[in-house]
Amino acid sequence: MPAGDAREPGDASTARERPATNVSALRAGRAALERAQVEAPGLDAEVLLRHLLGVDRAALFARLQESLAPSVHAAYRDLIEARAGGKPVAYLIGEREFMGLDFAVRPGVLIPRPETEILVEWAIAWLRDRPGARVVDVGTGSGAIALSLVAILGPAWQGFLLGVDISPDAIEIAETNRARLGLEERVTFVRASLLSWLEGPIDLILANLPYLRPEQIASNPELAAEPALALAGGPDGLEVIERLIRDAPRVLAPGGAVGLEIDPGQRDAVLGLARIAFPEAEMRVLPDLAGLDRHVVIQTPRSG
Repeated sequence: MPAGDAREPGDASTARERPATNVSALRAGRAALERAQVEAPGLDAEVLLRHLLGVDRAALFARLQESLAPSVHAAYRDLIEARAGGKPVAYLIGEREFMGLDFAVRPGVLIPRPETEILVEWAIAWLRDRPGARVVDVGTGSGAIALSLVAILGPAWQGFLLGVDISPDAIEIAETNRARLGLEERVTFVRASLLSWLEGPIDLILANLPYLRPEQIASNPELAAEPALALAGGPDGLEVIERLIRDAPRVLAPGGAVGLEIDPGQRDAVLGLARIAFPEAEMRVLPDLAGLDRHVVIQTPRSG
């Protein structure tokens, strides 16, 4: 071997000389993410490659032995490197599935989570018998809650739905998702703070507000890329939720309801705040897929 050209078998320069296949790229991507201690290395490696190839899972596995174009392989390595560095997959591919719908996401807006789907499912059931209800989604973010409700309830539901967020980035992304789903005439987005600007009456208030404490955010590197404005709920995590609960009776119609996503450890504190604000209401706690207390539902009595 000529001097100055010593290479170990399997080093990076040798790997670049061999044409990559889909399966070899996947294996290398998974190995890199495993070294970075990413939570789901195999799934993330697959999702990133499928995104670049524009194929579903079945198509990818049918083409595992096909060669990967050098430009695509280079782009894939860049995505794997970014994911290993802590950037969420949803931001890397620019979208996230929620309630069976694809939502655009990017830095500046919280990534929709599966646990929030439980709150949406409860709200859909609540709204089916109330075709003309007035609904506000507070802290709408990407618009996932508001838009999913209207899309799934369909044209038979003719209520009023308003999504509210203080972040201009969130409102912009929510409006993008509204256009993607063709719901421009059915959902309105407003940049505002909680309920302070609203007069009511409102039949249903839904909110996935910031509820994490500073130490929870600091101890979770997966959250570093997401906006602090959508995560941080003050020293006890309840700062924003408490403000909403205190103001909700002012705008909520008789017989109306409130659905809140919370941290499981906040269950008793949130129920206590809710009982002060709504002393005659019925309270329920809905578990998430892991069985943790994730949502508090407040149902007020009808007048008379």
